[in-house]
Amino acid sequence: MTAVITEVLKNGIAAHQAGDLDRAAEFYNEILGEAPEHADATHLMGLVHFQRGQNDVAATMIRAAINLDPKVPLYHANLGRVFMASRDDAGALVAFREAVLLEPENAPLHADLAGAMLRCGDAEEARVYANTALELLPDLAEAHLNLGLSLQTLYGPAFNDAVQALQRAIELNPVLAGAYLGLGVALHEQGEHEAAERTYAHALSLDPSFIEAHCNLGNLKRAECAFKEAAQHYGAALKLDNNQAVVWGNLGVVLQEAGDLDEALAAYGRAILLDPENAEMRRNRGIALLAAGRFVEGWSDYEYRLDTERFQILAREWPVPKWNGRDPDGLRILVHAEQGYGDTLQFCRYVPMLSKLGARVTVECADSLMPVMRSLNGVQALITPGDELSDIDCNISLMSLPGALGTTLETIPCDAPYLTSPAVVQKKWAEIAQDWPAGKRVGVAWRGSPEHPRDALRSPGLQPFLDLIEQDNIVLVSLQKDGGGQELAALDDRSQVIDPTHMINDFGDTAALIETLDVVISCDSAPLHLSGALGKRTIAVLPHVAEWRWGRDGDTTPWYPSMTLVRQPKAGDWHAVFDVVKKALR
Repeated sequence: MTAVITEVLKNGIAAHQAGDLDRAAEFYNEILGEAPEHADATHLMGLVHFQRGQNDVAATMIRAAINLDPKVPLYHANLGRVFMASRDDAGALVAFREAVLLEPENAPLHADLAGAMLRCGDAEEARVYANTALELLPDLAEAHLNLGLSLQTLYGPAFNDAVQALQRAIELNPVLAGAYLGLGVALHEQGEHEAAERTYAHALSLDPSFIEAHCNLGNLKRAECAFKEAAQHYGAALKLDNNQAVVWGNLGVVLQEAGDLDEALAAYGRAILLDPENAEMRRNRGIALLAAGRFVEGWSDYEYRLDTERFQILAREWPVPKWNGRDPDGLRILVHAEQGYGDTLQFCRYVPMLSKLGARVTVECADSLMPVMRSLNGVQALITPGDELSDIDCNISLMSLPGALGTTLETIPCDAPYLTSPAVVQKKWAEIAQDWPAGKRVGVAWRGSPEHPRDALRSPGLQPFLDLIEQDNIVLVSLQKDGGGQELAALDDRSQVIDPTHMINDFGDTAALIETLDVVISCDSAPLHLSGALGKRTIAVLPHVAEWRWGRDGDTTPWYPSMTLVRQPKAGDWHAVFDVVKKALR
């Protein structure tokens, strides 16, 4: 009987190697019918299921083989490969570790273990096992690949030794898709987007089921603001594995940036169902909910921003607990700014509201904002970052106040003006303005903060504002503090715009300058928010998909009653925006 089984097994292996899985399975099942505890036939039948894409059945069969004979390294290694294909990274790690213990001189097993370590997030151990594999077999392409990927994780995508390891992997095995993915990441990091795109695409040509390559192409296209193409790549990744929470989250971002808010919320919902405590995705959904006017849910999710990687880097320790929204009467509350100047100018309106509820409020803000913040009602003390803290019971971020105070779309406090400039500074700028030409004085700001990830989308640049001078009686006055002077100096006719920004020392000066004007026209920037907070007639020129605070449509905003919103009718169409602005100026 043993000789017969051996011959059947030999025939099964031959059919298997020839790619005839059905015939191989017939031979293996014949053996298992006669000898149900035949470990090799059980293992090989598991591999047939694996090659058919039946990973769960494959894992069950290979586990059964291991139970029958636990000392065969190949069984454990193949179980690890099944787990890797099923994205059960923890299971793969256990299986490959067992294989290495059984056969410590086997270089490919060390390389496989390094790959599993990487998938589990342990890049340092992955580096160790990849190097061990290379000591045993210096020309093992997979070991060079995993060494390169671990070095990228430890020292950055463009780390030279990592790139060299990936290039060596490709030299040894030109069809190793993962190495091209790693090289694409390095090129992406170096800003070589076209080369990165080609490299990611080549990885996909080698392995069309490579989820990470689709994701990285999606990330690349998202960075280029090619949102439709990014969505297509994320969609392709999700067709391969519908349970990728991060991919659903990234899809939500590009759908939102493309203006499809309802579909974005559906994508975020799926992402959070899969990974409920992912702070980045919860924060992104919060922004989408706020943009949709669903404030109660939105503020709750928006609080997760404080747990994101970006905010964790900026996080500070406070000697008192966070205010949790309980009755503030009698509490000494520190309210601290957290993001840009515009955010501080918009949300400082909540300080008077908090004061009216009985709180004694200390406000911490940037030094340049102090002159206008002194005019804010309800401030007991005003400090800058680094000043000594005393006599406070609790703290809260300025942008957490709307949620803590239960703000809905209908209850936004909008008692503008709620800021003003110091009287002495008003006098200074009134005297300066006396020397300007007669006419309608229009303050302009054409760029937001360059630190903003989508500033290129929201900032029209200088030229559309210069076109406003075509109308009679228009005098443009620059409010563009950072870099604006250099742009204006490059104009052939410098008299087109009055540029007093060299005399601006802080926001007190900017506020007093705005108060001398008839109207302010600005992209989404600090001068825009300051003008609205001062109650000045203001026109906001907005991209097709504006930030959450401006809602998804409409030409007015409950945040600033004196402000008119002019939105791009389609992405990139500033011409249509300024046609509306010209009519408004007439």
